[in-house]
Amino acid sequence: MQLFLCLLAVLCLTLSRSVSEETGANVSTSGFGYELTISGLDAVNFNMQKEHLRTKEYFQTLSADIDSLHRTVRNIEQTVFRQAKLFSGFDTHLKKLNVHMEPVAAIPSIQNELELVSLNISRLLSDVSIMKRIQQTLPTTEMQNDFIIQLTADRIQSHGTGSRNLVLEPKVFPSTCTDVPDRRSGVRRIHPQSGFSDSFEVYCDQEYEGGGWTVIQNRFDGQVNFYRGWSQYERGFGDLRGEFWLGLRKIHELTYAKPHELHIVMEDFEGTTAIAKYSRMLVGGPEEKYALNGLGNYSGTAGDSLSDAVKLKFTTFDSDNDSHTDNCAVQFQGAWWYGACHSSNLNGLYLKGKVEVFATMMCWKAFKGYHYGLKRSRMMIRVSS
Repeated sequence: MQLFLCLLAVLCLTLSRSVSEETGANVSTSGFGYELTISGLDAVNFNMQKEHLRTKEYFQTLSADIDSLHRTVRNIEQTVFRQAKLFSGFDTHLKKLNVHMEPVAAIPSIQNELELVSLNISRLLSDVSIMKRIQQTLPTTEMQNDFIIQLTADRIQSHGTGSRNLVLEPKVFPSTCTDVPDRRSGVRRIHPQSGFSDSFEVYCDQEYEGGGWTVIQNRFDGQVNFYRGWSQYERGFGDLRGEFWLGLRKIHELTYAKPHELHIVMEDFEGTTAIAKYSRMLVGGPEEKYALNGLGNYSGTAGDSLSDAVKLKFTTFDSDNDSHTDNCAVQFQGAWWYGACHSSNLNGLYLKGKVEVFATMMCWKAFKGYHYGLKRSRMMIRVSS
């Protein structure tokens, strides 16, 4: 590049002298043109040198970047080599593991069960989280129990909405408490109509008269409010280990799946126990408003205060199905197979002993009349021969 600049300067000087001789210009004019030309060439030379320095710096920086890139590539190659060795060893261990896993792979049902266990654990944790949040907003244990029961009902209702929404259960449950192999009283899961409906929990009484009894109503201290609406009486409420109503839907399913006898054990506050026995209880389905379609023959010590309810539909304060002009459930603060209105009101208010009010309490006309609140009522059904 410097050679080029020198040649350019010589050329310009020669050209200047030639022009001066041809035109015959004076010495002062020729000198001014020469100096101007030399100044321009100096400026050009300076700019060219500056650009040369910039280009040199750029290539030096580029060379350093290329060297850094080469080092990075070499590092990556070394890392890939190490990973290849690691995966080679992993593949060897995996093949050994597959040899040991072949017996498990031959049993796909185990994998399905494990997936269901995982699914149910996840759903259980989710439900527990929901219950913890709801617990802070519901003021009483009773309301919390109701919420838990409703949540369980929703889970059961969603059972058929998808193949992965299954509740992991054993394949076979006893159909009634009579079929339960464990002869101790307690909460058990039964399945009255296998393949037709879902299983559910009940309280089995294995001590009263030989056992095998399914408790459908239990009251003894008034802790649970029985003045409730249709949906709760249909679904059931309370605690199976305490006071509860099993639920009309379940009672219907039990009594239609197999013949059941009914025993009602009552006790007053003086310690007297009375029993009403019916040979064949039959409760209709939802389309019949769970009518008491049959009771069979009566026997016992309490007197018959229920046979007059046969063929009557069930009534609650928000579902009036009785034959009275008013709603008997509202008038007598309960829920029952009312006509116009009742001879028994075992789901009425829990009042203790003799009272002035008329028939709004848990009462049985033939036993203690309409002005006495019973201490205990326990309704049980068992498969009859």
